[in-house]
Parts: sequence; C-alpha cells; structure tokens
Amino acid sequence: MKVLTRNLNAFLNKPPDHVLAVLIYGKDAGLVHERVLRITRAVVGDAADPFRVSELGSSEILSDPSRLTDEFTAQCLVGGRRVVRIRLGSENLSDSLRALFKLPKQNALIVVEAGFLSASSSVRRFMEKEAKTAVIACYQDTPDDLSSLISELTKPQGLNISSAAKNYLLNHLGSDRMVSRSELEKLVLFVGSNADVSIEDVVAIIGDSSAFSIEELVYAAASGNKDTLNANLLRTAAEGFSTIALLRATQRHLHRLLLASEICAGGKTPSEAMKILRPPVIFTFAQQFLKQLGVWTPSLIGTALELLSTAEIDCKSTRLPQNIIGERALLQLSQIARKK
Repeated sequence: MKVLTRNLNAFLNKPPDHVLAVLIYGKDAGLVHERVLRITRAVVGDAADPFRVSELGSSEILSDPSRLTDEFTAQCLVGGRRVVRIRLGSENLSDSLRALFKLPKQNALIVVEAGFLSASSSVRRFMEKEAKTAVIACYQDTPDDLSSLISELTKPQGLNISSAAKNYLLNHLGSDRMVSRSELEKLVLFVGSNADVSIEDVVAIIGDSSAFSIEELVYAAASGNKDTLNANLLRTAAEGFSTIALLRATQRHLHRLLLASEICAGGKTPSEAMKILRPPVIFTFAQQFLKQLGVWTPSLIGTALELLSTAEIDCKSTRLPQNIIGERALLQLSQIARKK
C-alpha cells in the first residue's frame, strides 16, 4: 500500500503492527535516509542498537537468501520488535520478501532504503499492492517543507530570521534534506541562541554567496544601474565566473519577468504575479523586480533576449575576449532599461 502524505507523520511515528515491510525511496537521498532513521527509532528507540537493528545489502540477500530469513525471524535478546534495514540496488527482492510473509515467526520490520524507482520497478510494484507492506515516496522539499524545517531547527533556539534571510534559504536549499539540515545546523551554531538572523549571516554560512553576486549583477543590469553593474562585473570577474554563466543568468531573469508579465495580463496584480513565481523572488530584490516589471514590456524583453543570445554565440564562435563581449551586452541591456 502507498502511504498518503496526510498519514505520513502518524505512520512514521508508529508503524502499524500488521505492516511487515516498508519501502522508502526517492531522488532525495537525504530525505529517504532521514525517514529510514525515523521509522527505525520509532520501533527500536536507538537506530544504532546492534541487538535490535541489522543491515543487509540486496546483493547479500540474493547470494544467501537464508540471511534475510534468519534476521527476520530472530528473537531479540532484550525483547521487543527488531528492524532489518536493506539497502536496495538494482536487484529484484520481490520473491525474497514474499517468502518472508509466509513464515510463522515474524519478529521484525523490514525497512528497504532505495534511490529513485520507476513505476515499472518490480519491488515497488509488489510492495504497493501487498497488504502487509507500505511504500513511502520521497520527493524534493517544497518551499512549505523547507519553511517547516527552518522553523524546526531555529525556533527552539529563539532565533528570529529576517524575511530576506528566510527567502534566501528557501531559494538556496532543498535539493537534499540532509544537506539542508546540515546547513541550517551550521547557521544555528554560527549565530548562537536568541539572536536575529540577517541575510548577511545566511550568505556567510550557507556558502552560496556566489549566486548572490550573480543576482546583484543581473538586477543591476535590468534596472539600468550602470555604476552598480560595473562594480559587480569587476566583482564576478575576480570571483572567476564565466561570461556564459552571467549571460544565461540574465536570460533566466528576463524569462521570469516575461512570465510575470503574462500572469499580469491574465488579471493578476504585479505583486500577485511575483508571488506565483517558483522559485520565489528573493526578498532583497522584490522591490526591484516589481519596478522592472513595469519597465520591461514583452517586446523589450524579446529584444534583450536576442541581444544576450547573440553575445553568447559570439563568445563561442569568435576570438574576441569573452569578458569584453559579455560586458558590452550587459551594458547595452542596462542602457535599454535606462531609456525607459
């Protein structure tokens, strides 16, 4: 059976006794591992308890099927249910698991940990249909999931996160739950207890200040701020960014402006359109984005995108220095914004 999102927390906190095996899989390896540990602790308390937790690889089981049977039926010396964790590779363990459910002695919960499994996976299909098993899919964190994780780690420490700092976290975390948790724990240690957390604190710790540098350059160019653009061109050159990366970041920004413009044409206000965008606009740049939305019409965006595309082609096909080509294109884009 599949575990529905609305039932997930209750299931992880107390897996039903009739469930003999749980498959936890997904692209977010950190989230998969976190949920494996959570359900293990719910059953045995200490996930590292050698008397109540054992681990097997799927290749080990196929080479010696009796090992899984022995672990599944073994009595715990200190009492209570045991957990057998299985690290699943590309092997098909459906037959091995099916055989276990026919045994008279069933003293353990099987927890299968896997990466992404397609709908055609034999193990996934078997466990979704079997009444004695459960399947939990792990997807990358949504902004709401990340917001909850941020609160979980910062509220107990009395931390007050500014809107700009939280928005930055939502934009730069989320690809892997364990990485996100680790980065947030570093942030908590850095700022200490009962402290205000600023955007500067977050940029210093999360380690993605490079992305912030590019954002500043892109917004300066699209706002027509020549002096700030020049300063950021020098900064990004010193930090070693490629010209192609800067041109493409600017193109992505213009595409987001175009999308917001189309949403406005559908009846939404600029603020509403901006809030619909994913990933969300970083709070620090929100006012600039709204102002640019009033400047950059679809036709102007088309002109700018053509300018940037031509510059990228020139970078790849001519012998002129790429930085010169890129700077010229970005300064021309800035000039278009100033004329409006």
